[in-house]
Amino acid sequence: MLPGDPLQGSRLFTGKGCLRCHAVHGVGGTAGPDLGRRVLNRPLLEIAGVMWNHAPAMEHVFQEKRVPRPTFEPGEMASLLSFLYYLGSLDPPGDGAVGARLFSQKGCEICHSLGGKGGNLAPRLDTYGQYTSPLFLTAALWNRGKPMADAMRNRNIPRPTFQGTEIADLLAYTRSASGGTERIYVEPGKPKNGEALFGKKRCVECHSIGGHGGAVGPDLTTTLKGSLMRIAGSMWNHGPKMWAKMAERAIEVPALTTEEMSDLISYLYFFQFIDRPGDPRRGLVVYKEKRCGTCHAIRGVGEKVGPDLATGEKLDTSLEVITGMWNHAATMEEAMLGSNVAWPVLKGGEMADLIAYLLQARGGAPRPAAASGPQPKGKGR
Repeated sequence: MLPGDPLQGSRLFTGKGCLRCHAVHGVGGTAGPDLGRRVLNRPLLEIAGVMWNHAPAMEHVFQEKRVPRPTFEPGEMASLLSFLYYLGSLDPPGDGAVGARLFSQKGCEICHSLGGKGGNLAPRLDTYGQYTSPLFLTAALWNRGKPMADAMRNRNIPRPTFQGTEIADLLAYTRSASGGTERIYVEPGKPKNGEALFGKKRCVECHSIGGHGGAVGPDLTTTLKGSLMRIAGSMWNHGPKMWAKMAERAIEVPALTTEEMSDLISYLYFFQFIDRPGDPRRGLVVYKEKRCGTCHAIRGVGEKVGPDLATGEKLDTSLEVITGMWNHAATMEEAMLGSNVAWPVLKGGEMADLIAYLLQARGGAPRPAAASGPQPKGKGR
């Protein structure tokens, strides 16, 4: 499945009451861990496994706080998982003091002014002080990158590169030095829109996603690592090489709005942690070791405390299985306690393997938890 909408997931995170117990970068409850601290920096199905593993503890908190246990539809679960996954993409807020040093070290002050200080060869950067997300600066760097590189070369100014959180640090300095108070925000990127842009902007003609696409540049599922800002920095750092290859192929450097940059980078980020395809054979081992058959049957073989997992309703996709497990966790815990069965903990790829086994038992083919990327025109999958 291509991930759901992180923005919708953030609304569900608040609307379903998750924020009562979990904080995001210090904002929210303290009963559970702060999910903004990259504690869920793992594949989507492993995030679902973490939710499953902690379901009994969360149920006890629900009871203590006397709040209803939230339930989800499969589409909602996709968006919630996408939001939780998206949280791992966010760097901590930039450091303005570090940004001030970078502004000088990277040579930005030679051409640009900020807070009345600096050069006058290029536009003033004070207007960027109103932007809260480094993606605004990232989009501007991309769109003006080639003219900037030409101007720097003509003036014998070394072209800077950016590592780690340096773009965020520069933006933090820009905000502090500009002195403005107005703030403009950008919504979380939509991976599905980013997938469409990857084809529309002709990125796919040079780059592949999971082996689908061009071979001029690297396969981005294996080379892009890290947070959104690290991906943005990689785009800037490799700009000259990309522009040269585009010129060879008569491809115009694509312009990107801030929203498009957000969507595109989110799409690329989501492919870092694609769940490996589950193995039905390993899934059968998980099914037996976790004693799922104590309550469930597979085509009549096993107990009938819960539904037959091969013929029951709404268990035909990974999302439906995950959603069913979450929605019925309290009932399952009660049944396990009655049967003296310990709550089964799923580690690593065990969730993917278990789901692959269940889907195979239902007659469906195991599917990975993310879609392959678009392909160049004229090539089949």
